[in-house]
Amino acid sequence: MNIKANLLLLTAILMLNCKSNKSGEEVKEIPKTFTLNASIEGLESDYLVYYEKDDKDPSGYHRDTLGIKDQKFTFKDSIEGYKLYYIGVPEALRSYKVKVGDKEYQASVKAHLSRLWFIGFPGAKISYNGKIVDYMVDAYPSDSLGINNDLALINSQIFPLLNTMDSISVAISTSDLNEEEVKSLYERRDKLSKEVTVLKTDFIKSHPKSIAASYVFNDAYYRRYFTHEEAKALFNGFDSSTLDGTPFYEEAKERISAVENTGIGMSAPELTTLNTLNGKEFKLSELKGNYVLLDYWGTWCGPCMAEIPKIKEYSQKYANKNFTVVGVNQGDTDKKWRDIIEKENYDWTHIRSTNETNLLIPFNVNSFPTKIVLDPKGKIIYSSKNPEKVDMYQMLDDIFSTK
Repeated sequence: MNIKANLLLLTAILMLNCKSNKSGEEVKEIPKTFTLNASIEGLESDYLVYYEKDDKDPSGYHRDTLGIKDQKFTFKDSIEGYKLYYIGVPEALRSYKVKVGDKEYQASVKAHLSRLWFIGFPGAKISYNGKIVDYMVDAYPSDSLGINNDLALINSQIFPLLNTMDSISVAISTSDLNEEEVKSLYERRDKLSKEVTVLKTDFIKSHPKSIAASYVFNDAYYRRYFTHEEAKALFNGFDSSTLDGTPFYEEAKERISAVENTGIGMSAPELTTLNTLNGKEFKLSELKGNYVLLDYWGTWCGPCMAEIPKIKEYSQKYANKNFTVVGVNQGDTDKKWRDIIEKENYDWTHIRSTNETNLLIPFNVNSFPTKIVLDPKGKIIYSSKNPEKVDMYQMLDDIFSTK
């Protein structure tokens, strides 16, 4: 169902929720909640735990316990727009051990296979039906506006393929296979991956007015399923008159614009945030006159943490020059972020990206670590995203050896 039809139905819902004020004038009451009713065969747990990132919570997550009775449960939440949700299902979780060198690690299945995925929106009545089979949630959502029906259509096509791909990864990691067998499994997994990309591409092309298709596109673009040129062509196929202002479409638009406008030699976009160590506003443009290294990092990112000693070395090495390091943290709680900065004495400027102030989108950061260097005029002179690989540290040495 397209967005204009959705809007007509939403209007009808709103009219049913009209009330009168003291003057007798009709005031439309916008629904602030949605309801999900799920019936999942094989769901034997006593309860599920819904959680999502929440920068305002000290733990970094908002959690909600959902009681289960007769393999059924209900979930409600307040909401103002369109938002992707997922709820983990314990019966679909599968873990296995992987040995790397002399160490053994616990690994698990891909998250999308052990979760219920749906799009919430104001006033929605969402049904979720199906079963758990082969460690996979074989269940999909629907609603009267068709938004989740679209999501179910693509996920029902790609999730079984992704489940097979994950099983292949498990086999490669845990089985005693010869070189030819491993090669054959990798080839099969690559073939399935290409099939998934084709299915997503066809779905996006055939649903130009779909909220779900805009989500699938934005997620796939972020995960680099498409080249930038492929992404532009797909994005231009969306019906902007119906999707303008919707969150997944708008984020994709910003990311595409970021790629177009953050090449080497271009002026850096503005970064503004109050998520600083002292609570005072940070503005990237106020650092003009300095060479600026933007280091996108998180404590959860092994390569990020491995490189931080080098960042610290160069921050100190050119402390008396017009050189400034700005650490842009993503994915850590406020407390964890502050604690490690203090403990390890990361004595440079620090800001934090949050859901409310996303500092990744302006530079289309979709991998960690990402490093960007600006010259004193605010021009981009280095980006680790650039396919032409340059030694950033040698670049900095060359710059300051002549100053």
